[in-house]
Amino acid sequence: MSNEAKPATPSVSVLIPAHNEEEYISDCIASVLRTGWPRDRLQILVIDNCSVDSTAKRARIAGADVVPAPAGRIGSVRNVGLAAAKGQFVAYVDGDCEVPTTWLRAAIDLLESQASIGAVGGPCLSPARGTWVQRSLAPSSSGPGFIRPAKAIATSSFIARTSLLREAGGFDETLVSGEDDDMSNRILSRGLALVSASDCHIVHHGYPRTWRDAFKKEIWHGRHHIEVRSEFDLTLILTFVFLAASIALPALLVGVLLTHGMSFLYALAADILLQFAPPFLFTWKRIRQCARDWRLAIPVLGVGYAYFAGHSLGVLANLLERTTSRAQRSTAAARSG
Repeated sequence: MSNEAKPATPSVSVLIPAHNEEEYISDCIASVLRTGWPRDRLQILVIDNCSVDSTAKRARIAGADVVPAPAGRIGSVRNVGLAAAKGQFVAYVDGDCEVPTTWLRAAIDLLESQASIGAVGGPCLSPARGTWVQRSLAPSSSGPGFIRPAKAIATSSFIARTSLLREAGGFDETLVSGEDDDMSNRILSRGLALVSASDCHIVHHGYPRTWRDAFKKEIWHGRHHIEVRSEFDLTLILTFVFLAASIALPALLVGVLLTHGMSFLYALAADILLQFAPPFLFTWKRIRQCARDWRLAIPVLGVGYAYFAGHSLGVLANLLERTTSRAQRSTAAARSG
């Protein structure tokens, strides 16, 4: 019989930021426990971001410890969890998500077997019984065992060494959103890889349920997209295409009404086609993920339009804020000089 000691199971801190998630938090924690990770090597922390419902109470009953976080942006909430983590690895999942039984084992096996991997995540799936808007935003199933390089990893499923995230300085607390893209960029800048594994997928119950909700959510996402963009960001490029076409549309309509000229009419038709190009590409991608069910094309196109309309407004608001901020700095510098 071999006298070699069996390698100890690494310790993991599962960090769950939550704000008013009483509807989902118990199921989220239960799904983490179903991964079967040894309980004495598993720390489950719910970082309560000023909830006014029963989130904290339900989290404790479900088996998690609760750490209060002061009011702040999502990066600061994630950093509260990172500071309290005791595990060798941290695994972020949002309070409105559920993880599969393979979630921790698949990610940590990859991280331990390849030192060149900085973080592992997985696709975000929509609930199988979600609304048509939710199912338009993401597929509801994912094949097992699929692994591919990633340019960014969403913190709805984000597993990494605790030491790496601390050495990287934690998450940017100035960003309204996109703190996961920013952290992904910093990990890549260290020469480490990002990996997306289908066995690390999550089911996200918090996807917008209606067209209006999708529109409002994308305004929020677009507010800091420019700050966290990668070298080639197709979504941001398509957002600018949609935004430019939308800005030109009223002027072209006025031109058609006032002049009745064919040149304005042709320009208007081209502008409308250009505006719908990003939603069309969104639809094509989603339909391919849904086993090419073309019956979903029109509903998904509507969701795609809401996606880019909201995202472009968020980006536009960000551009205006940046312009105003630069003007204020210039004025202050001129006065001080």
